[in-house]
Amino acid sequence: MASAGRLLERLRAAALEAVAPTRCAGCERPGELICADCLHALALIDPRRSCLGCGAPFGDLVCTECASGLAGGGDESDAAPPRPFAFERCLATATFEEPLPRIVRAYKDAGERRLAPLFAEMLADTVEHAERVAPARYGGLASAADVLVFVPATAAAYRRRGFDHMEAIARPLADMAGLELADALAKRGRTDQRLLGRAGRQAGARGSFDVVRSVRGLRVVLVDDVMTTGSTLDAAARSLLHAGAARVDALVLARVWG
Repeated sequence: MASAGRLLERLRAAALEAVAPTRCAGCERPGELICADCLHALALIDPRRSCLGCGAPFGDLVCTECASGLAGGGDESDAAPPRPFAFERCLATATFEEPLPRIVRAYKDAGERRLAPLFAEMLADTVEHAERVAPARYGGLASAADVLVFVPATAAAYRRRGFDHMEAIARPLADMAGLELADALAKRGRTDQRLLGRAGRQAGARGSFDVVRSVRGLRVVLVDDVMTTGSTLDAAARSLLHAGAARVDALVLARVWG
């Protein structure tokens, strides 16, 4: 029965491919979900140079993003760099510039769900690379963590898309990273954060998460797709820490910067 099911699935996939051939989500070139040219064009962030506080690409010494107080907080003393967020560290794969925005939109808004495992693989590679080449900065971010927690979609976004876009990425990512997946957060509210400015994002994120399973004493990797002001990740991290998490590190696919 299992082999018959797999055969039927392959036949369905072949029929779909004949009707609507796979095209690159970045440039619409036929053949692959993300073509080699678009992969090569991604503006990858060097973990040896990035800001530990917010994931910006150039912040290893002084991060102008963190210094400006993205989340309206932070330690401004001379003894330590500003920490405007509740999470300890932030690691991002790439900056949010083309072709990545088109690829993310194809996944979230056009329903190209086959991108989820590819995004998971990109994030897993990002963590592995960062821990290897910058162990003093990102060591243990995943290898010493206990659980992977994803930033969930709102109920309205779930109904609109028909799936939780971050859960679909987090499940294969947890397997790749050897972590337990904890569906620990529930998100309140209905507003699409992409429609808001910085102040609106910050105001809308405050108190917007409920912790729905125990994270007490656990070291958490909190994963999301795109970090803009950091308000959503900060609010999620604060909720997890308030619920007793030992620490929270953030991992994102893309960092809006500049």
